[in-house]
Amino acid sequence: MASDRKDKRLLTPVPAGPPPLMAGPEEADGGTIRVSDAVIGAIVRKYTLEVPGVVRFASVSLVGGLAEMIGRKTADSNIVIDMENGTVAISVNLVLAFGSRVPEVAAAVQEVIRSKVEEFTDKKVSRVNVTVQDLDDVLRKGPPAVVAEPLPASAGVGAAAG
Repeated sequence: MASDRKDKRLLTPVPAGPPPLMAGPEEADGGTIRVSDAVIGAIVRKYTLEVPGVVRFASVSLVGGLAEMIGRKTADSNIVIDMENGTVAISVNLVLAFGSRVPEVAAAVQEVIRSKVEEFTDKKVSRVNVTVQDLDDVLRKGPPAVVAEPLPASAGVGAAAG
């Protein structure tokens, strides 16, 4: 009887294709493994920002740019992940440091994205599209200006009360 139940489970129809926003399934002995686009996006974001010459991801919309300026996080519309025939195509929009050799930094970004996504997900990366949207002169901005000097240790809180 147990073998009849096992056969019935094998004949149960499986929904066609992966759910939305998921990389294609891989069959394993214990079941199906799917990698979310969010996981691939997190890998892309982390390792792209570690490439020398990359300042940040560029905003692709006016609203996204305003949100970035006031410090609000927006969805990763600057990272696009497409599944094509079991492979992953990735597009990123970046701001590089002024003075960087754009082709060299862009090629390094392509290589790090391809190698890290394939290393951590076992998904084949078919292409990595890098759009350099702007250059930022990060060296001229320097550290933020000091507004106030720290109080000397003798100016305690209770000293002025009186």
